[in-house]
Order: sequence, then structure tokens, then C-alpha cells
Amino acid sequence: MGDRKKGMTKALSTALKMEKDGMAFYEEASKKTKNPLGKKMFLSFVEDEKRHYGMIEALAKGLKIGEELKKAGPAEQIRTLFEKAKKDMNARLGSDPSDVEALKFARSMEDEGYRFYRDSAAGASDAGEKALFEKLAREESQHHEILENALNYLEKSGEWFLWEEGGPIEGG
Repeated sequence: MGDRKKGMTKALSTALKMEKDGMAFYEEASKKTKNPLGKKMFLSFVEDEKRHYGMIEALAKGLKIGEELKKAGPAEQIRTLFEKAKKDMNARLGSDPSDVEALKFARSMEDEGYRFYRDSAAGASDAGEKALFEKLAREESQHHEILENALNYLEKSGEWFLWEEGGPIEGG
């Protein structure tokens, strides 16, 4: 991509590369995981990364992205995915070591993305760029939470459902 496009700041250029790398990683992870639920989760992240890439690219071209910034993030889609899986206990994430490692690596990628977008928002002089980076930071944070939740479930079999449903943790 480089800085060929008008309006392409270094932060936007870096963001495009991060999102492209994220798409490739999640696509590969979806192919390698043996679990149908894990596959769906990774594919939903691919779609999120594509959407992020499109918003960054549009902003770099000087297009308005106000409506995109108002849309709900990934948490609601993943929550729906896991709620459907509750009905089919066979869809639980298995404890395959490669799945665990993929989730841990993905979590570290999302952490890095969050920090980058948070810092980029703080340093942005353009209001549109700042708003986009703030949204992307929130979504990366949601991805982290989703991955953390999946890891807890994998490593402590069954805890995911307890956490998700509240149970004694929330007193309800």
C-alpha cells in the first residue's frame, strides 16, 4: 500500500497492514482449527478485519465513514454465535493445543492492535482519524475479551458458560 494514496498518514498505512495481517492470520486459524465453533469465531474476526480495512481505506481516500463508526462491534455477533453453540454441546471448543496456541497468539495480536489504535487516536490531529482509531481500539478490546473468554473455556472447561451467564459471579 505505502503512502501512495492522498491522505494516507503513517498511522493509516500501518493500520492497513495490521488489518491485512489480521485477515490472513484469522483465515489460516479458521482452516486449522478442528472445532466448528472456533472456526466460526475466527471467520467472524476475518470479517471484522475486512470491515476495519475498508473503513481505514475509505478515510484515507477522504470519504466520510460516520455511519460505520456508529455500528455495533464484534461482541454482539460473537455472543450470538456462542449462544447458538450452547444448544449443541458438541460444538464446544476442544482442548487441541494448536487451538489454544492460536487463541493466545490472536489475543496478543489484538492487544498490540488495541495499543496501536489507542496511541494513534491520542496522537491524531484529524478528527475523522481520531474517531476511527477510537472505534478500532474499542473493537480490538472486544476481540481480546472474546479471545480471553474462549481461552478460559478451553483451559478451565465449562467456565465460559458460567462467566457468560453471570451465575454466582453477578449474584443472578
